[in-house]
Amino acid sequence: MPEPGVVDGEFFFNLSAYISPRTPIVFVADLTTEASDGGLSFSMTFQPLESADRRTPTGPKVDVGPYALSEDGTFTAELPTIVVPGNANPISGSELEATITLSGTLCAPADFVCGDVTGTVARPISLNLKGSTFAMERITDPSSYPASVINCKKDPARPL
Repeated sequence: MPEPGVVDGEFFFNLSAYISPRTPIVFVADLTTEASDGGLSFSMTFQPLESADRRTPTGPKVDVGPYALSEDGTFTAELPTIVVPGNANPISGSELEATITLSGTLCAPADFVCGDVTGTVARPISLNLKGSTFAMERITDPSSYPASVINCKKDPARPL
C-alpha cells in the first residue's frame, strides 16, 4: 500500500467498452490519495479528451471519490452517472451517459493501474458494460501522452 500522496498525479485514462474494445474513451485523470480510517482512499478528477486526437480537453471535468483501498491495494469505485460529450465518444460520436464501476488494484509506484469496468450506458443506447476494461498510465511529460492501451495486458488501442 502506498503512503498518502506518493502515487498522486496525472494519468492517461482509457475506458474500453467491450463492444468496440480498441476504440477507448480517453480522459486525463488527476489522482489524489489521502489517509482515511487507518487506511488509504483515493479521488479522481476526469477530463474527457476529444476522440479525434486524444489530447484536446472537451466538456466539463468530473470529480469522483473518495474510494477506499483495501490492504492489498484493490478497490471498487462506484462512479456517479457521468455524461461524456459526443466528440469524446469514438464509438458513435453521440453524447454518452453512463453509470460505471471500476475494479482494480492501486499499488506503489502506481505508474500503471488497470482493471474491469461494469455498469450501464443509458444514452445513446441502453447497454450493459460487463466485460469492459480500463487502463491508466502515469503522464510523465504533459506534452507527450503515453500510447493508449485498453487493458491490463497493455493491448494497444486502434491508432488514430
